Amino acid sequence: MTNQLEAKIVCQNPECQAPNPVSHNFCAHCRTAIPKVYLWTVGEDALSLKIGQTLANNRYIVVNNRVLLDTKPGWQPEVVEKVTEAIEPYLRLVGHRPHIPQVYGSIPLNRSGRRSSTIWLLEKAPIYSEGLGAAFAGKVMPEITESWKTAGSMRQLNWLWQIANLWDSMQVEGVSRTLLNPELLRVEGGLLRVIELMPNGANPPKLSELGKIWKLWQKQARIGIAQILEKVCIQLVKEEITTATQLIAMLDEALRTVGQKQFLNCNYLALSHTGPTREQNEDACYPASGSPLYQNTGYDLSLAIVCDGVGGHQGGEVASALAIDTIHRRIENVLNKPENRYPDSITIQIENSTCVANDQISLRNDSENRQERERMGTTMVMSLIYGHEAYIAHIGDSRVYRITRTGCHQMTLDDDLATREVRLSGVLYREALGMNSSGSLFQALGMNSSTALHPNIRRTIVDEECIFLLCSDGVSDRDRVVQYWQTEILPVLEGKVDLATACQRTINMANTQNGHDNATIALVHCQVKQPIEAGQSTVLQDLRNDTVPFVHSDTLLLSSPETNSGDIERQRIYAEKGSKQPDTNSKKPLVLGAVVSIILMAIVAGSLLLAQGKSTSPSPAATPSTVVSPNDGSN
Repeated sequence: MTNQLEAKIVCQNPECQAPNPVSHNFCAHCRTAIPKVYLWTVGEDALSLKIGQTLANNRYIVVNNRVLLDTKPGWQPEVVEKVTEAIEPYLRLVGHRPHIPQVYGSIPLNRSGRRSSTIWLLEKAPIYSEGLGAAFAGKVMPEITESWKTAGSMRQLNWLWQIANLWDSMQVEGVSRTLLNPELLRVEGGLLRVIELMPNGANPPKLSELGKIWKLWQKQARIGIAQILEKVCIQLVKEEITTATQLIAMLDEALRTVGQKQFLNCNYLALSHTGPTREQNEDACYPASGSPLYQNTGYDLSLAIVCDGVGGHQGGEVASALAIDTIHRRIENVLNKPENRYPDSITIQIENSTCVANDQISLRNDSENRQERERMGTTMVMSLIYGHEAYIAHIGDSRVYRITRTGCHQMTLDDDLATREVRLSGVLYREALGMNSSGSLFQALGMNSSTALHPNIRRTIVDEECIFLLCSDGVSDRDRVVQYWQTEILPVLEGKVDLATACQRTINMANTQNGHDNATIALVHCQVKQPIEAGQSTVLQDLRNDTVPFVHSDTLLLSSPETNSGDIERQRIYAEKGSKQPDTNSKKPLVLGAVVSIILMAIVAGSLLLAQGKSTSPSPAATPSTVVSPNDGSN
């Protein structure tokens, strides 16, 4: 048996391969990043695994119930049998990352006196890695029902909205029953994450069954949304709502109402560099590289775009610049009209603008008689923040990542041959990467008419502080963003560095750790403040700063982001360990005139009564309101 803390992770640098303690983020010998890959296990014998047990010639260590740690993350995972019918939906739902985990590999499990069975390994499952510190590594994220009780109305609606958006795709793949099982629905802040898929069986569920489940949750819904949620549940059960589209529309209306009370501040900027080995920069970005910081409130349009040009001589930089100019001008011109600022309209305008940019580049190719490989083109990735929503669009292999204090998640799926093989041929992604031309793009702006173009557009709700990182593949290649987000981007959320510094440091990292291509990045920092709601604590404190007063139109309210799943998980884990949660970030009290004075006087009076033994009821164990994540032992 091996303890997780005693485990050694082998450096993924083939010229080093030195063993490193789990606490290290970088190899002590060569400074290569040491990824921590935690895997969820599925299979008939997954429950039989014992903590400390090693599998596959000691490669994997069981660190928690059904959770493995890969000690050789730089090696290709083994696949011991063909993808089964139960595993295929994971591959076909790859476009729904980060909600759905992906297949990593499989291993045989030999049991004495019994036939061997196969354990399938899922990566990117809702398992804490190291964002919250060593105490959380390998722990499964909380169930939705556990976090529902303390979530605010915006967060509760957001989770339901994500379930509704997953329904149709999961129904097609025969696994929509997953969304009816709260044990399979985990949450990471505002993000809904499925831990494993459940087959529908012979009788696919109806939306009405979703209404019955939500009715149970509605009893603990916030007062601000209880009535609308009750209406939704009734209409679902009565089958007056018969499609996921209708359900999403109702939830959108509720989110729009609640979102008007949320304050969102958006800071963003971009930076581009030629790189150490290229003679010219074919990347382009908006805002222009090196421009001063843009600052917007939630109902301003916050637009960021990154393009990576490809093509013949003086082709790539022309295509990327043309795409940037066309898209940002069209989007800002059209969306300046209030009547166009609705989800369907915004999505259509993003798609139209992308197609217009495509045709502009394509016409330029035709006018210059460019053929096949001589044709210039460009990838494109963009984020548009408006109100409580973020719209993410992409073509090609430039990427968007969403970063919070608890994790870094890729929000886009590369338009390359490897991804297409996963979706269409049932091949595991890591296997597909080894195929010839796996990184070749099957679509980019300017290569063909827009009638053959399929922009990927998704909408997500912003209900917590986060950073959207947009980048060209000169930054994201070799998983550099995943490896370095904690050192380069997380400090922004912790208030340790500003956005411009993080941009420059990430470009420096890309040039040092990759260096084979141009490097371009845009950072969009969303800061969210929620009004206090009935049933929540009088003062909720932000994990980073003192609470900032938020003035409502008719009431003075003290506000900060709602308690997130990370806070709940901290309390649960420390309770399990029987230890007191560390209070390493003492907060200064907020003083707000007579209101706070009265509160303080009441506390003092209560303390005196307790000291005199006049309290007859047992006092509950005190829980610190905030906890700073413990040091992760980075070396």
